[in-house]
Amino acid sequence: MYYDLFEKIPKGSILLWNVEDEKALPKRKEMIRLLGTEDFVYYKTHGHHRDYIRSLARLKYCLSPNTNEERRGYWSQITTSHFLFTSKEIESNSFFILKYSTQCLGSYFVDGGELDTLDKLLRAHDQVRSISDEVKGWVRRIDSHKDEIKRDGIEDSVIETFQVQRLTAITNGYGQQAIDHAMSKLEDWHHQHYWKTKKSKKTLDAPQDDVVTT
Repeated sequence: MYYDLFEKIPKGSILLWNVEDEKALPKRKEMIRLLGTEDFVYYKTHGHHRDYIRSLARLKYCLSPNTNEERRGYWSQITTSHFLFTSKEIESNSFFILKYSTQCLGSYFVDGGELDTLDKLLRAHDQVRSISDEVKGWVRRIDSHKDEIKRDGIEDSVIETFQVQRLTAITNGYGQQAIDHAMSKLEDWHHQHYWKTKKSKKTLDAPQDDVVTT
């Protein structure tokens, strides 16, 4: 059965959490104080709305610097345990980040259509990564053929003298432009929907002459 997270709230903030125990989530009273609203619900990541959260987790995994050169399978993702959903656009603040930096993965302000767009961008990214990895796999596989035929006593002068280095040079960078383009699309989506600080949001929304700094 399909469960629509946006059935009653057309657009809202999805605040991602990763805790070992549900008791480690901030209590409702504290969240009301931090968010300025009582209108929110905690959900388990692997519950009815898991497909939405899987997309956001995959996005954060793709954008993670330490996985830049690794093969990203469809199921590879940042680990999340729960998420908070509210119609309010959540803004980050230094106190919130300082206190929950190891548990809170940030918030995305989105509607269903925007998450559909994210899914398309993720599929495109996966496709071009697969294309690039497939070609790299050819080079590795061909390089292993020399050892295989030698091991099994097979004679083939073409395989024996094939210059793998030349193939590597020819295929070097194959698909990289497509990967960079797909990654830039994901980064743009992230920057558009990921939570902003109150100061930066006011700076974006207010006329230049009306911006007040403290």
